[in-house]
Amino acid sequence: MIKISPYGESISDDEMQAIFDKFGANRESIFRRHEMNQVIEYTKGNGIEIGCGLNKIHTSAIGINKVLTENDYNYPLGAQIKGGGDDLHWFGDKVFDYVFSSHCLEHIVDTRKAIAEWTRVLKIGGFLVMLLPDKRYYPKIGEPNANPDHKHDFLPSDVKKIIDDLGKCKIIQIDTIHDKLKNDRVAIDEAKKYGHLSLNFSFEIVAKKISQ
Repeated sequence: MIKISPYGESISDDEMQAIFDKFGANRESIFRRHEMNQVIEYTKGNGIEIGCGLNKIHTSAIGINKVLTENDYNYPLGAQIKGGGDDLHWFGDKVFDYVFSSHCLEHIVDTRKAIAEWTRVLKIGGFLVMLLPDKRYYPKIGEPNANPDHKHDFLPSDVKKIIDDLGKCKIIQIDTIHDKLKNDRVAIDEAKKYGHLSLNFSFEIVAKKISQ
């Protein structure tokens, strides 16, 4: 099952795939939704998703993506704002309950700037939630099947250090989903579509903002 709301609403994998097919989002991944299931509870209230593509965590999130296409329009899981992930000039300080991103930070050159900007728009008590490829399990830059647009290879400790150095958030969850989803057959079944043996190569970080 796939959670489509932080308040418990869910649909089947087949229903999610039917939505992807209907709106031309056939490159999007059901397994990524299984990963999102593990962190969606932290995306209550008003918030944004950075780099959402056509697979936004839920319909009430404001989606921001570098590219907007006709598929985004009238599609509940598409983006509303065209823009990069390291400049949220549309928004003031301390306005959101959460900032979510899935497989986005590794595409941004200045990761510290991006995380600082994402933290800036969070309210005190709000959540910074990230899913990222783990270089222990995903091809490193320059290796076969690596994403050619990746700017960084990450371990969980690399991103934790940036957050700790900024000093605005306290990490409350880190690097649990790889083990939780190790028996998820969808990770294997979908992998060939993307040129991998398995899609279970991610880690998560959830951090709670504690100071401005």
